[in-house]
Amino acid sequence: MNLRISDRLLLGLYVSAEMRAYPSARLFYWTPVGYSRRKYRELVSRLQRLNLLQRTVLEGAVNFRLTASGQKRLLNNFPALALTGKTWDGFWRVVMFDIPEAKRKERDGLRRRLMKLGFGRLQDSTYLSPYDWDESVFGRPVLFLEAKQKHLGDPKKLADKIWHLEKI
Repeated sequence: MNLRISDRLLLGLYVSAEMRAYPSARLFYWTPVGYSRRKYRELVSRLQRLNLLQRTVLEGAVNFRLTASGQKRLLNNFPALALTGKTWDGFWRVVMFDIPEAKRKERDGLRRRLMKLGFGRLQDSTYLSPYDWDESVFGRPVLFLEAKQKHLGDPKKLADKIWHLEKI
């Protein structure tokens, strides 16, 4: 997945600072290799104007923190972040859909949305998640099932196969 540089900075603040102030000099390291300091300053200024970042000065050093609007944007762009710290209740959530080739754009959009939500692809039109979701997050009618695993073997091996955990 290619991330916008603004999302990289916001994610960097989210995971590194946990909503606390984060030094500006270290935030720069969340930009891609070769990204200029000038472009970085312009980006930070734009994120401040959009009220996604807040600038603070602590002990003479410039720091940034994610604002409530910044956190809202992140959760909108990366809904799976809301799952941080949740434990699995032992039920799989299965999404199935049948969208014809004539509506390929809509079908591909749903697939991208499911992947963004952290679902793993079981088959072309069947996706799996260990977390409960409200049906409204899918953006269109789908068959949404909740199931207890019976005959698929070890849940860890299944998760490993679907999400390629060995590559993480």
